[in-house]
Amino acid sequence: MVAGGSQLWPALRRGRRDEAVQVLLGTSVQDRQRLRPAVRAHEKLVMSQPIGARAPSGEWSGELRQGHWSTAAAALLACSTLPQAVRYAPLDMPDAVDLPAALFPDHLDAFVTEWSARFLRNPKAVDRLRGLDAMFDWAHRGLIRPPVQDGAVLCLATCLPGSLSGTFLLRYLEDRPCLIDGTFARIFDVDGIKGASLAQRDQTTSWPRRRLDSYVIPELVRRGHWSRQMVLDGIDRALGRGQTPYLERWFHGLTQIIRS
Repeated sequence: MVAGGSQLWPALRRGRRDEAVQVLLGTSVQDRQRLRPAVRAHEKLVMSQPIGARAPSGEWSGELRQGHWSTAAAALLACSTLPQAVRYAPLDMPDAVDLPAALFPDHLDAFVTEWSARFLRNPKAVDRLRGLDAMFDWAHRGLIRPPVQDGAVLCLATCLPGSLSGTFLLRYLEDRPCLIDGTFARIFDVDGIKGASLAQRDQTTSWPRRRLDSYVIPELVRRGHWSRQMVLDGIDRALGRGQTPYLERWFHGLTQIIRS
């Protein structure tokens, strides 16, 4: 039997994520790679079943729980190379925060790079994008610098879970202040794409307190996080690059709001 396997399978059956992580962290990289085919087959089976399902042949104990899903994902990530791990999707919270930090603590930037690129490839692929906001929590915890990749910026501004509520987004930023002058400040330097732009995000909601232009950005200025001039300079940079008429109207509208 491969080293670590005798302890790993009981943890998988019982849905004990942290136990599985500790077992695999104590196992050599070579043995983890040997375990990967069996672990991948287990993860595929577990993830294909709904909560409450019974194991066909004793692969998990009792009814299937969220813990079984988390443990299967943790084991597969631990048995993966870094290029394999960064492509794993979806990775739900809190696993998205916890598992890369535990298993690849020195390579979180690789996750940020791939996750940001994943967002740009298809910002509407909701299932595959679950958990990407973990990168913002890593930044808040000081594990990485605030991400500034285009995909990270657009994800924070337009597709953060709950971000259609401007009050939620503002609170989220103030709870993670490193993002205000790091990731979020780059909204003036990253061009929107189809499915993820500042204008499209605001068009989906009409209530002023939900919008970036009439609530979130003015509030950042009013509360002293940003200066009026900083925002106006950012708008000038965005317009100076050239924008589609759709986005140009949004930036001109923001100018009027900030100057009023």
